[in-house]
Amino acid sequence: MTREEALRRIHRAAEEKLTELDLSGLELEELPPEIGKCTQLETLVLGKVEKWEWVDDKPIPKLITNQLRKLPEELRSLLNLRSIHLSGNPFGKMPELLLKIKQLESLNLVSIGLTEIPEVIGQLSNLTRLYLSNNQITSIPEVIGQLSNLTRLVLSNNQIEKIPECLETLPKLEKLDLRGNPLPISPEVLGPVNLSEDPGTPTAIFNYLRKLRSGEVRPLNEAKVLLVGQASVGKTSLINRLINNKYNPNEPQTDGLNITNWQITVNTKNVKLNVWDFGGQEIYHATHQFFLTKRSLYLLVCNCRTSEDENRLEYWLKLIESFGDASPVIIIGNKCDEQPLDLNRKALRDKYPNIKAILETSCQSGTGIDELRSAIHTEISQLKEVYDLLPLSWFQVKQSLETLNKDFINMSEYASICGKQNIWEETDKTQLLELLHNLGIVLNFREHPILQSTNILNPHWVTEGIYALLSDEHLKVKTKGILTYAELSRILDSNKYPRHRYNCLTELMGEFQLCFPVRDCAAPTFLIPGILPKEEPENTKLEGETLEFQYHYDILPDSIVSRFIVLMHDKIHDKIHWRTGVMLAYCEGAEACNIARIKSDPKDRKIFIAVSGRESTRRSFLTIIRDTFSKIHNSFANLKFGQWVPVPGYPDADPLDYEELLGHEGEGLNKYFVGKKLKLWLDLRQLLDGYDAIELRRMRQRGDRDFDCEDGYPGINIHVHQKNVDRRSATTHQHGRGDNFGGDRIQGDKIMGNADETPQR
Repeated sequence: MTREEALRRIHRAAEEKLTELDLSGLELEELPPEIGKCTQLETLVLGKVEKWEWVDDKPIPKLITNQLRKLPEELRSLLNLRSIHLSGNPFGKMPELLLKIKQLESLNLVSIGLTEIPEVIGQLSNLTRLYLSNNQITSIPEVIGQLSNLTRLVLSNNQIEKIPECLETLPKLEKLDLRGNPLPISPEVLGPVNLSEDPGTPTAIFNYLRKLRSGEVRPLNEAKVLLVGQASVGKTSLINRLINNKYNPNEPQTDGLNITNWQITVNTKNVKLNVWDFGGQEIYHATHQFFLTKRSLYLLVCNCRTSEDENRLEYWLKLIESFGDASPVIIIGNKCDEQPLDLNRKALRDKYPNIKAILETSCQSGTGIDELRSAIHTEISQLKEVYDLLPLSWFQVKQSLETLNKDFINMSEYASICGKQNIWEETDKTQLLELLHNLGIVLNFREHPILQSTNILNPHWVTEGIYALLSDEHLKVKTKGILTYAELSRILDSNKYPRHRYNCLTELMGEFQLCFPVRDCAAPTFLIPGILPKEEPENTKLEGETLEFQYHYDILPDSIVSRFIVLMHDKIHDKIHWRTGVMLAYCEGAEACNIARIKSDPKDRKIFIAVSGRESTRRSFLTIIRDTFSKIHNSFANLKFGQWVPVPGYPDADPLDYEELLGHEGEGLNKYFVGKKLKLWLDLRQLLDGYDAIELRRMRQRGDRDFDCEDGYPGINIHVHQKNVDRRSATTHQHGRGDNFGGDRIQGDKIMGNADETPQR
């Protein structure tokens, strides 16, 4: 791409009087002065973000940009210009020419090397949107308060340490993003760590700041430490050695989850560690994800006597990556007195940069315990959130809840406790409750229609009840996962779990996608897929032609299939389900038009889907199934997987990468060549029509996205690859399946691209 390409686009924009022009990615060192001929231009894109990659807990943009260091005077003649995007160009400072374009309403300076916001920016009085993410800005000047029309101010991922009061004077400000800055403010106030979600509202942020300014504050000085790993690796023994310097050779296995408090001193400050010890048995893995949190320290414990594969290190590291984000990890090879830890340490640390140390210990002899304790102190000292400031009144509410000898309180009781500390605003109570939930001090589900206003729960009450059910052998062997109130009475302590609280516990399990209600039962009855028998039933064979599909995973979380069964339980066919699979039916009235078989192979890390029955609705049913898997996949922050389609008529041939096929179609190709062995040309249109409607594919070709990421952060749009649909099934869909939109394809130059629009991390 060269200056000539830029001139071609500029001339076309001028001739056709276009209002939008994208010149990003042309390697321009100067913007041609001919730009002044585009008199109708309203939006000019000279740089944008293609995608974001996460490095050391920071989103780093991959840019489609240029090498511009200045702008031509001719831009001043574009009297209609309202929006300009300069992301990634090495300006180093805000171009002075912009100050002469008084009508500017939207200015995007993401990742241009800014170290300061110039005072003169106050002259751009028409600005409504200002995007300054991913720079090195250290302070916000008072002059920002002069931008009275500003509705969006995005300053995420900078080096700002203080928020000036001038921001509170902006009368129209609707969005303020300050995440990713070294501010001593709880992340719950600034907004979700997941940057695809909206930041905290300006009202909430300003309210919190006024609290800090007007009264006493206190650092949180609290952190969460999570021990994970396979069963029988010695996690509980390790905790006892670390905290109490004791060792019990007959330590029983942890059933579910134990939580222990550990007081340590870090940099002369007393810090309380909430140590969560997770049982390693497979049955518990599906539930762990609901308690694996960000901004925590993870201790991944393995057994020196067993192999890396047996310890499932990659599995646990992927889970931590998905739910703990970039939280630090210490890998601990326990029982080193029996055998040294045999790991490719460099390869692991290269692949997972959040691994901070790999240590060896023996709980029996005490070897390596002091070194581990020192490493924990070091990592806790570097967790910024440990030292976030809280209003003293918030801290006092937190202490009241911790000392309250109750397993649950209702919202009015919580409000009363807040009121005793003069916390009356709903915003304050909500922010504090979210903070306490994330710390694991309480559990509250404000989004749940039943649980939102009912209770604030003691996590111990929840976890002990759920894990007791999951551990019960009678439920697993005799009732085959069927849970009734009679079983709840048998398993649970009636004093701690009275009958009128059963509904709360089963609702929570439903919220966690651990169980679902069984229809047509006289009494409340539930099924827990995670404890179903492992053996696949005999009656899972499908008749006739099938449409088949596969997901392939780097790491296949144990919970995916059981959560899928819960989400799709209303379509279960003839009560056919097992721990790793289910049969579904698509019905119209009383008629089962299509039957689907979904099953996983945990060892090969694959999920197989096959749909039989009426040809005209097979694709629609597959789409419903795929959409449900997408919802589950999107709940993992960094799940890597692929989707594949078959070679029609060749069931033994290697499958085809679905995203690659879409890419070929997007480039205007009509044929696809398969393999060295088959030497077969496929009709792309026929093949792809079997899996996605052509209008959806055309949206992809046009570059349409699910989320507008003008702010410079990605939306939650995981792009995946597709693999393996049984070759016979593809044949079924490739011939005369409706969706008759003709054989034309998208052609022509695309002048305008969506600025800073990116797929999710």
